[in-house]
Amino acid sequence: MAAWLWDDLVVDEEKFNEAAQQMEDLKKRTNALKEKLSGMYDELASAMDTPAGKEIQLEAKNVLLKPVENMSLVVGHISDTLNLIIGSGYYKDVFTGFEELSHLF
Repeated sequence: MAAWLWDDLVVDEEKFNEAAQQMEDLKKRTNALKEKLSGMYDELASAMDTPAGKEIQLEAKNVLLKPVENMSLVVGHISDTLNLIIGSGYYKDVFTGFEELSHLF
């Protein structure tokens, strides 16, 4: 087993906690951005107050806001996964197993 590999494997639970909190904060900011963009779009769209304009408004709003919604879902999933990993000690178990295996060689 290469010595350099052993030295590079470090689990820092504080960093996991920090990352989880930052992801949760990012999710909140992303949702706030979505709400702000939605409100701004509604204000802008009111200038197109015609039947054809209404259809354009609905489709354009979906196209503009969907990427922000998707980003919020991804960030939320990452945040939830980090919290799950932190709570279960998953990485500690992986590295404990690695340490046990490395002693066999």
